[in-house]
Amino acid sequence: MRLDFIQEQFKKKGFWNTFRYYFCRAMSKAALKLVGPYVAKHGKLHRNYIVFKNRTMQDMTDNARAFYEYLIQNEKYKDYRIIWMVSDKRKFRNYKYKNVKFVTAESKNGWTSPLAYYYGAVSGFFFYTNNSAYLNLHHCPGQVTVNLWHGCGYKDVPREKHESTGASMMHFDYALVPGKAFVETKSRYWKCPKEKVLPLGYPRYDWMLRPSMSSQEIIRKLLGMTADKMIIWMPTFRNSEVLDSAESRIQLPFPLPGLRNEEELKQLDRTLGRLDILLIIKKHPVQTDWNIQEEDFRNIRYVDQKLLDKKGIQLYELISASDGLISDYSSVAVDYMLLNRPLAFVLTDMQQYKETRGFVFEKPEEYMPGEKVYDLKGLETFAEHIASGEDLYRQERARLLPIMQQMPVKENYAEALAEYLKL
Repeated sequence: MRLDFIQEQFKKKGFWNTFRYYFCRAMSKAALKLVGPYVAKHGKLHRNYIVFKNRTMQDMTDNARAFYEYLIQNEKYKDYRIIWMVSDKRKFRNYKYKNVKFVTAESKNGWTSPLAYYYGAVSGFFFYTNNSAYLNLHHCPGQVTVNLWHGCGYKDVPREKHESTGASMMHFDYALVPGKAFVETKSRYWKCPKEKVLPLGYPRYDWMLRPSMSSQEIIRKLLGMTADKMIIWMPTFRNSEVLDSAESRIQLPFPLPGLRNEEELKQLDRTLGRLDILLIIKKHPVQTDWNIQEEDFRNIRYVDQKLLDKKGIQLYELISASDGLISDYSSVAVDYMLLNRPLAFVLTDMQQYKETRGFVFEKPEEYMPGEKVYDLKGLETFAEHIASGEDLYRQERARLLPIMQQMPVKENYAEALAEYLKL
């Protein structure tokens, strides 16, 4: 950990909170070195134990949640015991599921329970969506570790990290990608044999392709309103206090790429009103410096994971309710191709992105089957096309779909994974 980063934490959080965090980190690392090796050597592997570990501070979401729900809803998996590694197990006191246990790992205070390392060592299956946090670094022989991942888009490894991708991210037996286009790129990223990279698609696709509610029901439940047509905008992050990222060096005049200021966002709001379109902006979970006055808009709404959790709606169910997607270099654009609906890519900072983060494809534009947007006018034009039902890139999506996604579309993506692993 860099000294300047620690000093910054002291300024933001104060002495006591910073001290407590690093004390808990130190105790957790001690537990890893003591509990993990001992249990791996003297413990017994339980084939019917399944661990789920989601991204830090994003408990029970994404692919891990989707696969978990498939398992608990099917009688044939009733004999499995499921262990969730969550940031604070106290948040789940009211979750009364048979054979499901919650264990604290990577809390906001830096604490990981020794129980997490125990279950990480003895469980027959260990699933994670970003990195394993070394929770199963030491485990009994025979454990199967599956990297469910959180999506494959256009972003590459930051240039300065090409040789230092963390072991906690690469430690797996299998990893999921959407289609064959990403087998090569991800085997290079993770520095693993291609045989470990499975183009099976993601369990969360089941939410998107078969949501539990209609589009209008989803919007009404989430926002208390209805809309004739809805566009969802999911920009990737540029600035983050959570991650030490190359993207943070990208300078934009406004938090939303493609716009120069709040007045342009207000102009977009007026255009959306004229077209009778609702625009939902999903904030990236690690994005910071969001200084937009959200209450100033009539046809634009903002959602984050906290609101989705409160309303009991999965992000990919919300995506299913949209008539079009605005993205940039994010993996959601690749996922959205399965819905066969219009896409727009905001590429205002593409050259900056290429010089900092970089792309997995030499010519990423050739893998973007949608309208290329650089400014307010481009955003308005895309909205007008959605309103009129004009779909300019239908044929291009059809050409790229078998490359970006595994075909044919599966009846059930979670089931396909369970069958592959012979659960």
